[in-house]
Amino acid sequence: MSHVRFFLLACLAAMGLVVSGAAGARGAVTQPLVATVGTPTSADAFVIALTDSTGAKVTHLDPGAYTISVHDYATLHNFHLTGPGVDKSTDVETTANTTWDVTVTDGTYRFLCDAHPTSMRGSFTAGTVTSPPPPPKKLVAQVGPRRTISVRTTSGARVKRLTAGVYKLTVKDLTKVDNFHLIAAGVNRKTGVKSRGTRTWTVTFRAGVVKYRSDAHKGLRGSFTVAG
Repeated sequence: MSHVRFFLLACLAAMGLVVSGAAGARGAVTQPLVATVGTPTSADAFVIALTDSTGAKVTHLDPGAYTISVHDYATLHNFHLTGPGVDKSTDVETTANTTWDVTVTDGTYRFLCDAHPTSMRGSFTAGTVTSPPPPPKKLVAQVGPRRTISVRTTSGARVKRLTAGVYKLTVKDLTKVDNFHLIAAGVNRKTGVKSRGTRTWTVTFRAGVVKYRSDAHKGLRGSFTVAG
């Protein structure tokens, strides 16, 4: 290989490294977002928003670096952003036009006005977010008054069939001559025959038949099925 050819190859290799490095630097580009409190024409309006560069409301972001242009027009409100690795805010009493550089990771982020946190708020998710389990569904069990026993939905319909899962059962024992006894796979709970009161049980119903009865009067009973 001639010295000239070797020199040219070395130059090309060096240029490749420079170009590659420049591309890597360009890869770490921050993405623009816009945070707004109030409006330009109504500074203290109860308005708070986070949008992307197109003006669309932010509901989900990819993890990465973002530049947020914050326009706080208000002297009664502020913009406060919190989430994994982020806690930034403007002042309530003063206006502001500022820029925040933030790195967003997996999780849920929330923004609000600290002076009006219930009426001025919003949130978005980023990356992969694990949703919390849904709250238990509610049922109402009742024994009494007189010779009555039932399990109903919160709307009052008698329960005949449920889907397997976790339920919150409000038990109303309205008599001192009967009790409420619940029997199912992995469940065996009851109130006292000679006591009255209301209590709440959290139970897990599995596929099968759920039975309930009074231990004082065996003919006072009911049941429903649970589908897997």
